[in-house]
Amino acid sequence: MYKDSKEKRKIVKEFLIKNPNATTRDIRKKLNIKLERLYTNGLKEAFIEAGINPKRNIERKNKDEQKKIIIQYIKNNPFTTTQEIRKKLKINVCNFFNSIPEAYKEANIKYPRREIDKRTKEEKILTLKKLVKENPTITITEIEEKTHIKPYSFFKSIKDIYNLSNINYLGKGSKRKVKKRIEVLNFIKNNPIATQREINQRCKTHIQGLFAGGIFEAYKEAKIDFPFERLKLHGATLKEIKLRAKSLEEKIAEKLTGYGNVTRLVKTKRGFADIILERKNKKTIIEVKDYQSKEISLSEIKQLNKYLEDCDCHLGFLICNQKPKKDSFLMGKNKIIILDYNNLNDLVKIMDVAVG
Repeated sequence: MYKDSKEKRKIVKEFLIKNPNATTRDIRKKLNIKLERLYTNGLKEAFIEAGINPKRNIERKNKDEQKKIIIQYIKNNPFTTTQEIRKKLKINVCNFFNSIPEAYKEANIKYPRREIDKRTKEEKILTLKKLVKENPTITITEIEEKTHIKPYSFFKSIKDIYNLSNINYLGKGSKRKVKKRIEVLNFIKNNPIATQREINQRCKTHIQGLFAGGIFEAYKEAKIDFPFERLKLHGATLKEIKLRAKSLEEKIAEKLTGYGNVTRLVKTKRGFADIILERKNKKTIIEVKDYQSKEISLSEIKQLNKYLEDCDCHLGFLICNQKPKKDSFLMGKNKIIILDYNNLNDLVKIMDVAVG
């Protein structure tokens, strides 16, 4: 027992409340406390004292109980392996049986010996060559799973298989790119009016980097006619969005004139700032984003920060339809705050208390 066991139990209790999945090893490693010196019944007692119902069974099982668990698992899974038992049960068979056949014997289950592979060396090599020809993006792991052949028993490297099969070798990066191209083409075939953004999001890629001709080339390779009608509609929609955004900027600028001197579309070294408001010898830069569903991105915050640096200003605001959970950013000396349209009054309050 520890001399200050009361204090250590309190530390363990607080730790378990914050980490309900913690193990005895976690407590020893992170708190430098041996749990067996504090609790007779170990981790279970510690959880009970902390008022937590553990998400897993933490009772320690003796040797006989663990053997019964292994035997029962073999009965339920008569083709299981040592590796699978270790992975599923977190128990090492060799700690309780001399071998896996012995465990099968105690379970009264016939041990499933694998049939001897009677294929000759030449037949195995032909199998490997055929598989690589049919699927040049296949990996060593996939080859072993499909053929039950270890390629490195016959070749020094996977390049040798490609060379022998008269196929250009694909490295890891090239294989990923080819697989991603196939994924994009299949997606287009199943979604013939998909937009570039939809393809990028669903396939988690950038179509411009996969196809030299971008989305047009992808549609061509997929043998799907590109939906130009949708493109025309998209162009009209973009025009409408721009007009709506411009109108909103004008409304916000007009409202802010009641608080100070407003200048619109101010040219900086690295672009045009939507609005600059000067009030009580203080200055702030305001960017307006009329997004209906898209959230403010980090690139837009960085862009506003560039305007702040160009204008030697340290306070900036992003006005949007719905502000995100994180609505304040410190970037060096500069502070950027995100507000929604309905809280422009907060902009003035923040500006007034800010250091000039």
